[in-house]
Amino acid sequence: MSTRLQAANVHFNEAGTPVADSFDDVYFSNDSGCDETLHVFINGNDLTERWLTWQAPHFVIGETGFGTGLNCLIAMQAFKQFRASHPDHPLKQLYIVSTEKFPIAVEDLKRALAVFPAVAEEVNALVSLYPPALPGCHRLDFTAWHTCVDLWMGDVHELLPQWHCPLNGLIDAWFLDGFAPSKNPDMWTDALFGQMARLSKTGATFATFTAAGIVKRGLKEAGFAIVKRKGFGRKRDMLTGYLATAPARRVTTPWHYRYPATPATTREHIAIIGAGLAGSTLALALCQRGIKVSLFGHGSAPADGASGNRQGGFYPQLQADQSNPALIQAHGFLYAKRHYDGLTARELSFTYDNCGVLLLGFSEEVTKRQQNLLAKALWPEQLIHPVSADEACAISGIDIHNEALFVPAGGWLCPAEVVGAQLTAARQTGLLQEFYDSRLSLTSHQDTVVLSNHEKDIAADRIVIAAGHECTEFEQLAHLPLRPVRGQVEAIPTQQPLNQLTTVLCHKGYLTPGWQGRHALGSTYVKGDTDTTVRETETGQNLATHAKALADYDWAHSISHDNTARASVRLGSADHQPIVGSVINPATTTARYRELYKGKHVSQYEVALEDQKVLVMTALGSRGLTTAPLMAEILASQLCHQPLPMSETLLQALAPERFMLRTFKRPPEETE
Repeated sequence: MSTRLQAANVHFNEAGTPVADSFDDVYFSNDSGCDETLHVFINGNDLTERWLTWQAPHFVIGETGFGTGLNCLIAMQAFKQFRASHPDHPLKQLYIVSTEKFPIAVEDLKRALAVFPAVAEEVNALVSLYPPALPGCHRLDFTAWHTCVDLWMGDVHELLPQWHCPLNGLIDAWFLDGFAPSKNPDMWTDALFGQMARLSKTGATFATFTAAGIVKRGLKEAGFAIVKRKGFGRKRDMLTGYLATAPARRVTTPWHYRYPATPATTREHIAIIGAGLAGSTLALALCQRGIKVSLFGHGSAPADGASGNRQGGFYPQLQADQSNPALIQAHGFLYAKRHYDGLTARELSFTYDNCGVLLLGFSEEVTKRQQNLLAKALWPEQLIHPVSADEACAISGIDIHNEALFVPAGGWLCPAEVVGAQLTAARQTGLLQEFYDSRLSLTSHQDTVVLSNHEKDIAADRIVIAAGHECTEFEQLAHLPLRPVRGQVEAIPTQQPLNQLTTVLCHKGYLTPGWQGRHALGSTYVKGDTDTTVRETETGQNLATHAKALADYDWAHSISHDNTARASVRLGSADHQPIVGSVINPATTTARYRELYKGKHVSQYEVALEDQKVLVMTALGSRGLTTAPLMAEILASQLCHQPLPMSETLLQALAPERFMLRTFKRPPEETE
């Protein structure tokens, strides 16, 4: 469903405390917000004591009202102190999964938190990562605090059912926050308490500032044991407790159960086939989780395929509606931007020009689509907004005499250098081994997968196929509708007026600013062609496409070219979306779900646990720079039983088994 989030309306009272106008309630205590968080949520969940005895590698806090983020910041600070005091403790990572229906504007957030110098460092980190108001999950990595915050924007009653949950639960502690039940009765409902129980591990704790009877009764009915404690400040009582009775069913969509039967641990060895954007991004995500990785590349060096292009445009493909594909693009782009900024902050060297991207209305049809997008106004302005012809000229540095859409956070990167930077970061963990000139086949033997590389066999606990168009060579993926597509990109020598171009131009093709004396101009799309020989005919096609799209611009018709180009093969899927997840044997899927068309209720299917020895991350098409970081994060989180940074609806749109399930949902006569 397409929705536009309503920003919080905030004013500051005489004490300087932020007040939400919609609820006529304060975001935190007038007395001391930090002390309130420590008393109610940190001490109310006994976090310090529990962390000391925790034996799992991560701890998950769920929160029902992000607000200014103060609770998260205090928890982050406490966890950083815990890790500093106990560097060898098995608990390494904190996850905070929070919801917010009315996201506060960043300027209001900064003003609200400026009164707490004790968390100034944490505030600055939050401000630097704070996302635009887009519905769905925004994963924010606070590496220095060993903390990952998943900020879910939207109504809590719509969001919590979208959280995928391991069979033994996901959440270890709840910050049951939100404005007072008398001010915000829509949130404090039996549906909320039921979802809390579904998502909680047995014994998971909760703490809340309120002692209202409706909350006490609702939690008790959902299976929580209730313990009253002394409230903060002038409040006499508050509620704490724990999940005493686990619900009968935690997973609501069994045919999309994503977590493996046993999570990947630091004792495991995972092999990745493919050393391009997909493989290198996943290798880094796994190594950062302490998992040993062997990476196999077909060529003599990484990024020898489509990831080896000199320049790649970086921007999301959005639509007027917030469809599944558009939301995958938008969230992928925003996460990728934070990911690349994080690599830059670590001084990992790669060429990254955050120059923005102009989307030109090069035809009547495209202009109409752009006007429709603007009329519906569903996307945050920080993500995309209109610019006048004069503004387009100023942004681009060359003559643009039409209105356009502008993606200010976009730009271009050198894909090959991104791959190199990610592999450098993975090597720094000491957990990455690399093997090149590898032609592999796979066989399964009990608890391991064996990769045959020429005459050498390598055993791994799990294998991820991320080999681009070479995925079509693996029989384990033969049931997937994979679509290789050849693409040729021209390397145009810089010239007048292109030497003045300062942003990426997108039309039917694209044109980048100059780098090392050349501009990238592309690209062709030839379905089913895997030959990578540069062709003069495709050079002509690229130049003709450019000239036709920019027919009103004299400079577009006089571009000189010296026939320098590069051709590579991308891999797409039948529905043009990435394919990410475990590879289930098609015979197994058929046996379980061939009668889906009969419309049996989900409760009639048993949860399908998969061993998940073979997984896949592929079909990124020409959007790998935009989608690879989030797809890798999803897969790594899935393997490690960590919170998944995407809604169940969007995860279903990425799952490898989706193609077969769509077929089974239709009566047999419709598929013949």
